[in-house]
Amino acid sequence: MLAALLVALVAVTPPLTASAKQEYLEVRITSVSTPVLDLSDPDQVIELKGTLTNTSTVPISYLVVHFWRDASEIRSTEQLAEANENVPLGARLFNESLGNLDIITREQAFGPGERADFTVRTTVAQLADESPELTRDQAAYLLGVHVRGIPQDGPNQVVGRDQLALAATTDPVTSSAVVALTATPTWLADGSFIDDSLAGELDGRLDTLLTSAERPSVQSAIDPALYAAARRLAEPHTVAGEDRPGNGIALRWVARVDKLASEGRLWRLPFGNPDLARADATGQLQQALAWSRDARGDILDDLDSVVILNPGVSESLVAKLGEFDTVIVRDATGAKPGPPRLLGAAPEDPLAAEPAGIRLAGRIADEFLAARAPLYVIESADDAEIDAELGAWRTHVVPTATPAEPVRWEPGKEPAAWNEVSAALRRAAGDAELLGDLTAGEVASLSPVAAYAFSKGFTSQSAAVSYITEASPAHVDLDKISLKAVSSVVMGDRANQFPATLTNGLTVPVTVGVRFTSDAPQRIRVPDLEPQVIPPGESITVNITPEAAANGVALVQAQPVTAGGVALGKSTTIEITATDFGRVGWIIILVSGAVLLGGTAWRIRAVRRERGKASEKEDIERASQ
Repeated sequence: MLAALLVALVAVTPPLTASAKQEYLEVRITSVSTPVLDLSDPDQVIELKGTLTNTSTVPISYLVVHFWRDASEIRSTEQLAEANENVPLGARLFNESLGNLDIITREQAFGPGERADFTVRTTVAQLADESPELTRDQAAYLLGVHVRGIPQDGPNQVVGRDQLALAATTDPVTSSAVVALTATPTWLADGSFIDDSLAGELDGRLDTLLTSAERPSVQSAIDPALYAAARRLAEPHTVAGEDRPGNGIALRWVARVDKLASEGRLWRLPFGNPDLARADATGQLQQALAWSRDARGDILDDLDSVVILNPGVSESLVAKLGEFDTVIVRDATGAKPGPPRLLGAAPEDPLAAEPAGIRLAGRIADEFLAARAPLYVIESADDAEIDAELGAWRTHVVPTATPAEPVRWEPGKEPAAWNEVSAALRRAAGDAELLGDLTAGEVASLSPVAAYAFSKGFTSQSAAVSYITEASPAHVDLDKISLKAVSSVVMGDRANQFPATLTNGLTVPVTVGVRFTSDAPQRIRVPDLEPQVIPPGESITVNITPEAAANGVALVQAQPVTAGGVALGKSTTIEITATDFGRVGWIIILVSGAVLLGGTAWRIRAVRRERGKASEKEDIERASQ
């Protein structure tokens, strides 16, 4: 009797206007018993469950939750958006025996912060019989709850409400799906692998994605780099320097991909799956595309090309991608024929914030009302699970640009430039060029490394830089090439020779010469030594041949260099003194000896003459006596 009086009380109160605001309760429908209305089945039960919370600061009594509906036919996404923005007046149901209402409280107050669960239900028969009737299918209708009560500070009124859209149809809805088969690069250009992660993904996430792609009429798109890596994994390979046998899971995975290709259900992504928006922001879009083309070679060359762009990309970027057959923009609507064909892709889970129990109904209603079959991009196991939820309620169709309609999306913030990645690529290019020069071989192409520099698989710039460092030619420590020679040399002739030692401390053979620079080349010069091959970890002896044009001293810098003239290690200073003393000295000695001998003979003769004169004088004196 009390329940009947309560229902009567709320029934005679003034109806809620569409513009009234609800400020007392937070009401959430958390589940619906059926994702669609079948108006041909009068016994179908539509049950709504949910929660209500008193978010106000006043208690509320006589709380009653009513099943509510609006008979207005919704036939487009625009009409649905308008109805949710400005909820129509609609009408409540009052049959307690049919479960149309749930009495939460009577005289007792429902205090601030209190929470309660509710359940209300109706049948298709009641919806068709009671005015306003729901009788026409192939439309969507708003169904929900109105909560009435008497707040302490006001009259009996609607204190909360919530609603959802249900499609009245028995036909499956249609949508398209593209499954993106990509992975974070953990493989190197030489065919080796950094770790075992790819093997794990082929048996996990990538298996789930491939299974999703194998559903009828689902399209797929694969990174050729992943395809090539999986094929290498299926053969004997190396992981972190350790030899491994071929992987059977990889072999089967590749065979399944090949089957999709043979059925015409496989597109080709850019090699390395680069984030082209980020490459563009870094000023390297065209280089990234060129690296991708060069690294791919002819892998999957017979497939149509596609690029999948992240939400919010600039229109100017899209305009630069004419080389692709199809361009997909995520979080966009519409389609435009090509070339390139431009397709807008809906968010995979636009109802992610909604309770799990109503997401299926919401997804069906959205696809039912869409002007064209929505396109979803599936690139994670969660995406695949969400897309599979529709099951028999949905039929996949091949992605198409027909009917054409303007492609629209909200522009977003330009991604941050990866300048550290650019710097790492420059270092890698310099190391590759230096190594080629040092070994007298061809310079290794940067493309097999650079194609991955902007990969979407890298969650941060530091991860990309780490990969570039790992995958690039080893940085050459130029100080490990050294020259040892004496610090000073005295030339006894105009051309002399002395030895020196060149040492290669690297792990690769190198071709090294020596360049000499004299501070007095007009007096003393040293011809450069032609490049010679030095095995790794070994030394060779070379002969240095200085040439003197005049006497004097010169300081000569001896610098090891590559065949291309790049300086290696530290230079060595050699002091070279040139003098003709070896030849001129003997001349001086001979001349001095001759002068000495001549002078001595002259002195002897002079002494003899003096002595003769003295003897003759003595004889004369004795005779006079």
